Amino acid sequence: MLKKLSHFIDSPNSGQFSVKKEKAHFNDSFDFLALIRAWKDIAGTKLSEHTIPLKNQNGTLVILSNHSAFAQELSYMELPLKRKIIEKFPNLEKSILSIKFIVDTTHFSAQYAQFITPIEKKKSQVLHPFSPEFRKLKKEAEEIFSDLIDPEIKEQMISIYIQSFKK
Repeated sequence: MLKKLSHFIDSPNSGQFSVKKEKAHFNDSFDFLALIRAWKDIAGTKLSEHTIPLKNQNGTLVILSNHSAFAQELSYMELPLKRKIIEKFPNLEKSILSIKFIVDTTHFSAQYAQFITPIEKKKSQVLHPFSPEFRKLKKEAEEIFSDLIDPEIKEQMISIYIQSFKK
């Protein structure tokens, strides 16, 4: 739909565009990333590891969680969460009428993939019991701990010795 030129001009004689209307629109906007950055302070350290604000749509703030238990826990805390958000971001008071919690693990699995990879690498570095390296380390450990009498303690010490030399 076409707008009249008078919508953009303060006065018909000035010929300048309205700066007031543009600034008013800018002040009403909200940086959603600021809410995401402040989420740890709002929800707490533990819950912020498993939840994140997703969107604010039609007065409903949608919070994404990686497990239904965290979503359920936050649903009980809806009013205190809303108060904390409004306390931190007063311009959201009229924007957030309710909070909805949804569960989806894909975001969190992608986010924490960097932490999962070293664990998988560590598992792949376990020596096979029939490998030459394992046999060599086991022979060395048996010689070192040959004076131990208890077979259970001896096996544990050998195991610790072998694990300490893994690459």
